[in-house]
This record gives sequence, C-alpha cells and structure tokens, in this order.
Amino acid sequence: MSEKMSEVYGAYDMEIHQTMRGRGATLLMTDKGIYQLKSLDTNESRLNAEYLFKEKLCEQGFTSIDRCIKNTEDELVTYDRYNNPYVMRKFFLGKECNVSKIDDINIAVDNLARLHIACREVFNSTEKDVHIRSNGDFKRRNRELKRVRNFISKQKSRKEFENLYMKSYDYFYKKALMCEERFTPYFSMDMSNHLGYCHGTYNHHSVLINQEEGGNITVGTINFDKFFVGNQLMDLYHFMRKMVEKSKYNFDVMQKILERYGNICPLSKEDIEYIYILYCYPEKFYKISNQYINSPKNWISPKMLEKLNKLIEDEEDKESLLNELNKYKSQLKSI
Repeated sequence: MSEKMSEVYGAYDMEIHQTMRGRGATLLMTDKGIYQLKSLDTNESRLNAEYLFKEKLCEQGFTSIDRCIKNTEDELVTYDRYNNPYVMRKFFLGKECNVSKIDDINIAVDNLARLHIACREVFNSTEKDVHIRSNGDFKRRNRELKRVRNFISKQKSRKEFENLYMKSYDYFYKKALMCEERFTPYFSMDMSNHLGYCHGTYNHHSVLINQEEGGNITVGTINFDKFFVGNQLMDLYHFMRKMVEKSKYNFDVMQKILERYGNICPLSKEDIEYIYILYCYPEKFYKISNQYINSPKNWISPKMLEKLNKLIEDEEDKESLLNELNKYKSQLKSI
C-alpha cells in the first residue's frame, strides 16, 4: 500500500486487501467490495449534486452505479497530506461493452433504457427548480463555425489543414444550417415522455459487463460526471452514434439499437425525427473546428488533418445511413 496514500485510505471504514491502477484512478479491493479512488476533477458543489442524484437513483432500485462514498467524517472529499482532494466511488468487476459484439450492445441498450426510467422517476420526485438543458444549441455552434471560417479566410498563407477545411466548409456549414432550421420547432416540443435526468456521456466506456458463474450477467454503470436534466434521447443518440461508427455505419446496428430501446421506452415518429436531426448535424466537423481555433496556429497537429480527411471520407457512408433512417422513420406512427 502506498505510504503517501495511507492517510486517505484510512479515512474510510473499510479494510483494503489490494490496490491497482486503472484509467487515472486507483482501484481498491476491500472487505466491503470494490471501490475506486480518484482525484477530484470537479467542484464540491457539483460532487454533492452527483451524490444526491445517485442516492435517489438507488432508492428507485437502480443500484449498480458508481455511487459516491463518504468518509468516516461524513465528507465526500478526502485530502491527502499535500491537500490534494480525492473522492471514493463504488466500482465493479467486468469488462467494458465490446462495440463489436451485438450481445454487449444489447445489454448496454437495455441498461440505458432502464436507467432512463429510473432517472425520470427521480426527476418527477424532485422540485422543479432544476436547470433543464436545451435540446440543442445549433445556432451558437453555427456562429462559431462562421468565426473559424472567417479567421482562416484572413490568413495570407494557409497550411494543408486550413486549405482542406476551407474546401469542405460550405458543404458542412450548409448541413449545419439545415439542422438549425429543422430543429427549431423541437425546442418547444413536449418532451414529457423523455424529460428527465440524463447520464451525459453514456458510451461503451460507461458500461461494465460481468458474466458470473452460473451465467448470470451483472452490469455496472459509471462515469456520471456530466449528468444533466434534459431530453434523454440525447443519451440514446450519443451511444448509438458511437456504436454505428464503430460498425462502419451499418444501419442494421442502428435499427437494432432503436428497436431494443423502444421495446422498453417506446419511440414515436417524432422521436426518430429528433434523433435524425441530431445525427445530421456535422458534429465532428464542429469539434475539429473548435479544436483548431483553440490551439496554436504556428504548428497544426497532423492528427487534425488526419481527422478531417477521415471525416470527409466517411461522409458518403453517413449519408447512406441517414437515408435508411429516414425511410425507417416514415414507417412509424406519430405521437
């Protein structure tokens, strides 16, 4: 056991048998189960909100989450001898969801749907003074895209990345404007069926799957750092986008995810339209633009050029996928 961390470990009512490093944190095997100790990377107010949210989730029966653990002084944050803050969370055995295995994807989708049901119950039982995140912020994003374009257009000598960016800009910006125009009605759309707490970053890294002896499967849900209140279909979109990209834009994977989720949380034609518009938005182009404008311009990382080239190469496959999604949407019933 690290002598440096012994004071932090000693602040918790547990006997530690083994420690190991993993993903920027320390895993602890204890007499009370598996825990994760990690440097505090948010403010204490946000951590306290996370603690209360997760406790309410557990009250709803959704208990396999990385709930925050208080120390013997009834505090969420523990400081080492150098005044560095740490937080302890419950953790789990298991492997991350395998994006190439449909069984793992099915487990993760079922888990997300059940999580959303519990999250809606938590939201419905709380005071309604919480901030509800907008369904999208395309207008702001599109202004930022124009700012990047204007900045590059003023450069007297452009690097390879900047030349390729300008060549592809009009295509992606046109798509971005289309999404802004089509999405506007959904800001006032009745979200009652999907309004509630959202995970915020639900992806294959957030799901730990463990097959126990006897064949029972347990699932742990982690990484709630960016939880918020809003339309839960944003969680579904982000998870599905990752899975579809990993499958090289296979529509069968997208359809199975939508239908699997819909078996637990029914989806209407309007819900698919909502997801369709989110998926149409050139998310990666926006992220590359943001990365460029916030990085030094005297040297542009070759990785950024590689990402932009890959984005352009994948666009045809993405368009084919969206066409299939549009056909699928037309077959569904409205609200």
